[in-house]
Order: sequence, then C-alpha cells, then structure tokens
Amino acid sequence: MAADFVAEVAGIDLRKPLSPELAQGLRDALNKYAVLIIPDQPLDEAQQLQVAQIYGPLETSIGSYIANDKKPRRLGHAQLSDISNLDEQGKLIGEADIRRLVLLSNQLWHTDSSFKKTPASASLLSAQEVSPVGGATEFADMRAAWDKLDPATQEQIRDLVAIHDYFHSRSLLGLEDYSIPQEWKERQPPVKQVLVRNNAHNSRRSLYLASHIKGIEGMSEQESRVLLDRLMTFSTQPQFVYRHRWRLNDLVIWDNRCTMHRGTNYNQAYRRAMRRATVQDIGPTVPAQ
Repeated sequence: MAADFVAEVAGIDLRKPLSPELAQGLRDALNKYAVLIIPDQPLDEAQQLQVAQIYGPLETSIGSYIANDKKPRRLGHAQLSDISNLDEQGKLIGEADIRRLVLLSNQLWHTDSSFKKTPASASLLSAQEVSPVGGATEFADMRAAWDKLDPATQEQIRDLVAIHDYFHSRSLLGLEDYSIPQEWKERQPPVKQVLVRNNAHNSRRSLYLASHIKGIEGMSEQESRVLLDRLMTFSTQPQFVYRHRWRLNDLVIWDNRCTMHRGTNYNQAYRRAMRRATVQDIGPTVPAQ
C-alpha cells in the first residue's frame, strides 16, 4: 500500500453492529489516509448503508433521477449508486442503453458529486461481482500532488473557483446538449467549487479537480483548459496513483475531498456488479453570494 495514502484494514466484520470505538477508528483512518481497503465484506445493501452513515448523512444517488426516471432500479435504496453493467432484471445492459455512457464516463478522472452544491465527502464502493480481467480502479492522492506543485503555481491557483457541471463530463464522451432533457438540467445545474481545499482534520491542502470542471471563474475557456489540463496531467503522475485490483466482497472507502479516481476498462461481456454509498459533505465549498 502507498504510505500516507492507502491502507488495508483487516480483521473486522462490518456485517456486525459497529461499536463506537470501531466507528471512530474508521473515521480516524480515513482522515489519516485517503483510501481504505477492507477485504472480505459480503455486505447487503442495508449493512453497507449502516457503515456509510458513520461518516455523515448520505446522498441520494443521481442515478435515481438522472437517466433512469422511467425505469425501475436494480438496487433497493435511493442512497446507493449502481456501478454495474446489469439492468433491473440482473442481465447485461444493451449497447444502446444510456447507462453504457455513464459507465464509460467513470473512466475519466473525477471526484464524486463535485457537481452538487454540497459535494461528497466519503464514498464506499462494495463489489458483489468482479470481471476476471480489467476493471481496476485508480486513485490519485491530491494532497501529495499539491505538496509537489511549484510555489508559483500554488500561489496562482490557491484562491481560484471552478465551475463543475455533471453534463460537461458526459459531453466529453458524446452526450450532446440538445439530447439532454431540460428536467435533468434543472435538477443538476452547474455549481461552483474551490480549486484548492483545506482539510480541517490535519490542515493539509489538496487539489480539488474532476472531469466535471467546465471552466475557471474569471478565466477564458482557453485559459481554463490549459490550466486544468496541466493540473490534471501533473496530479495523475504514477508517483501519486494507487491502482486497486478488485476482489469479490472488497469494500473500498475513499475521501473525495483529497483524492480523484477513475475506473479502467473491462470486457463488457463479463458481469460486474458494484454499488456505492456516498456521504454528503458538511456544506458547499464556496460560500453563498
């Protein structure tokens, strides 16, 4: 595991009720590191949500109202995001299904729910079925990336504000603006987020990047793109990245405030079933005007 970034937690069974001491230990571990790997956790949906709630209030999955308005969901709780290639009957989704685009977009570097006014703090992803090859998830340590930035760049960006848009990242993969229902846009408008975050638990700064960023406030589109591409390339160098190869019943918990992540490609002929619980942060990163 990567020192000061990723830790594996062994010897616990999260299907059992969590003691106050264990819950606090898991919170402390996530504050110290940024990614926790907990193997051998065959959790059901309710158990996963109980674990997630030790980190704070849970989000409603955007998948419960974006792209699936007219379809039943495979999962039984609106607080769980379906990170699978299965439909509501448990069969492989078709090539024309818009959920294929959502799966593909997970291969872009991103931070969960940065496109919401109050973004995510922690995410907890549980693996019920894994593909035999491919499908790893990569995590980038945005604290270490900030620490290694040159002082001039740190000074340039420390007070900048970015515009995050759920549909911007989808447009990068071919979802045309005219094909997006107006109701979806109204439910998920662009939001402002700081470009550099400060962790109140340890006073470490971190970059706050995602493929959802469509621009930087006060910069032209071209200037924004050049800066964002440079920061994204810098922060995803191998020295900052951990690659997790999934095993059945792995539970991975990460801090969205100081990491980015992306899925990697796998053969869609194989079944893959995962579900994510996402914890809401304490409030917006940019104060209301």
